[in-house]
Amino acid sequence: MPTPEKKHIVGSKPNVKPGSKTAANEKEPHEYWTPERRAAAIPVPLPKEGKGGEKPAVTERAEPVGEPGHVAPGRPKGEQERKGGRGEGSADSGGGSVANPKLYPYSTCGKLFFTQAGGNYSGSASVVAPNILLTAGHCVHNNGSWSTNVAFYPSYPLTGVQFSYSYEAAWTAWVNNGTVAYDYGMIWIDNDPGHKVGWLGMLWNASTAGRIWDAVGYPATPNPPFNGNAMCQAIGTYSPGGPFPGQIGLTNDNMEHGSSGGPWITDYNGSPREYANGLQSRHVKDGDFVEYGPYFTADVKGLYDWISNPANRH
Repeated sequence: MPTPEKKHIVGSKPNVKPGSKTAANEKEPHEYWTPERRAAAIPVPLPKEGKGGEKPAVTERAEPVGEPGHVAPGRPKGEQERKGGRGEGSADSGGGSVANPKLYPYSTCGKLFFTQAGGNYSGSASVVAPNILLTAGHCVHNNGSWSTNVAFYPSYPLTGVQFSYSYEAAWTAWVNNGTVAYDYGMIWIDNDPGHKVGWLGMLWNASTAGRIWDAVGYPATPNPPFNGNAMCQAIGTYSPGGPFPGQIGLTNDNMEHGSSGGPWITDYNGSPREYANGLQSRHVKDGDFVEYGPYFTADVKGLYDWISNPANRH
């Protein structure tokens, strides 16, 4: 059930004059993100703390709070169905590079660049509908301010294609209260990247028993093996317990800073792994092999529906 502190959804749009190259308070992202700025962007830290900045002290298991629900994935045109299987990663040695970032469902994942409080950062995101990106809440809003100059590069750096944001949104449980169970956000992009790269389905209220997730993102630490410039994956299973209320742990996941917002991809009723069912949000200590992300309830679908309504993006 929604927490008492979750009241509604809020969002923000670019502060750029329509049809003009002159920015009010920010630049057009496709002009702002020069190769030099992208190279200098700081991989957004994967936080180690919970609500209020305090160190985690509560152990809580997230349980389904309703019937499982899903929205269907969409493969890019001409993409052959990928039969079941676990991709190119290893299930017992931590993360490694994705063998073919242009192959669906990895084609839906990419590197996210954004500005917060005057600093330039990079994180991870995925396409979950023709016009919608899923990422961490702290990649769209953090420390009292919305991100600006938001740009998404699918299969970075192999394609060079950039999509600039039109709107970003999150639950007030995250924006106002920093509740880690709601550390997810969504970004609307007018020029529908999903029809070019495909999109992941979404799954919520799913059982964790026997489930395998493929975490995908752009970690820069630990270095080695990561450097932030390649799409990586870590294939793992549910980690019992955990220090962050409303979040679950993923074993075999050592992807840290820069991986924030990267999706946890799983199956639904025996499908290939092509459903977003979590994302990179937090960790306890550097060098650990368990990372944490919000357990997806029906509220993730609530955010999806809200940002899909054009009346809300004003």
